[in-house]
Amino acid sequence: MEFVELKKQLKTSPPHACYYCFGDDDYVISRAVALICGLAEEPKPFNCVDRAFERADDLVAELMQLPLTGKYRIVVARGKTDKDAISEYLKKPNGAAVLVLTDYIPHDSWNHSPATACPVGATPLNCSRLPVKFVYPFVRAITDKTETQISDKEIELLYNRCGRYMTRINSEAQKLSFLRAGDTVTADDITEQVCADTEFVVYDLCDSIISRDGARALAIVNGMAKNNDLTAAFTLLYNRFKRMFTAAVAPDGLAALGVKPGMAARLKRESDGFTKAQLKKILDMLASADYAYKTGAMSIDDALVMFVAQAAGRA
Repeated sequence: MEFVELKKQLKTSPPHACYYCFGDDDYVISRAVALICGLAEEPKPFNCVDRAFERADDLVAELMQLPLTGKYRIVVARGKTDKDAISEYLKKPNGAAVLVLTDYIPHDSWNHSPATACPVGATPLNCSRLPVKFVYPFVRAITDKTETQISDKEIELLYNRCGRYMTRINSEAQKLSFLRAGDTVTADDITEQVCADTEFVVYDLCDSIISRDGARALAIVNGMAKNNDLTAAFTLLYNRFKRMFTAAVAPDGLAALGVKPGMAARLKRESDGFTKAQLKKILDMLASADYAYKTGAMSIDDALVMFVAQAAGRA
């Protein structure tokens, strides 16, 4: 189940016995937990438990209790849990209890897919970063409070500069709303006031390398050291060019990397501007730069500059 489906599901049908809330956006996970906890009636402290359970028996004992008032008792189990014990419990769950498990999975720039930790019988609830169409009303709910105007285009810019993470989108939208109270938020406001997320900056950097615009690529790198995670930048660069290489040599393999059809078509178009040997050379240069800073042969800043200069100049 997707996060955006949760509210409707809770309103139109009985809650599931267990929700496994996983994803790479802490804010979305917290909102999912809050929506489910909204099923509990007052007094909340007796009808909603939110803590870590060191022993599986303690968790099961908590789940077998009945609500003091209302229909449901919510149990949010934090941290590591015994998945086998939960699966066993879910074979015959307490109909008045709703178990909530949370699993924050950091975005993996190397594009590895972590094995699911969802217990058998639980409902997986995807709490990863939301598509922009669900962010438009969220941002406007913030700006409307100060009678501030913001267009879809500017929301998309904010969304991308924040790396699509709702925690940052929320805080930055609040800041812009007060900054331009009663007026209009412009693209310049967002560019000046919102520090671009590393993922957004690296995407722009890749585009500059692909277009052989060495001057722009180096200018982007020069601005990265202060505001961006350069270690993450290396993995993001590798992931982008690895996908392009895959698009060139085995395009059918993109699906195995989790690439959607639209992005696969774009990667194929981008890879068409290079020979397979050129793409392999870029990956080799990136690996050399990565090795250089990890072994102390040069600083991470110098290693990134070296790679960008070579890739944008030689590709």
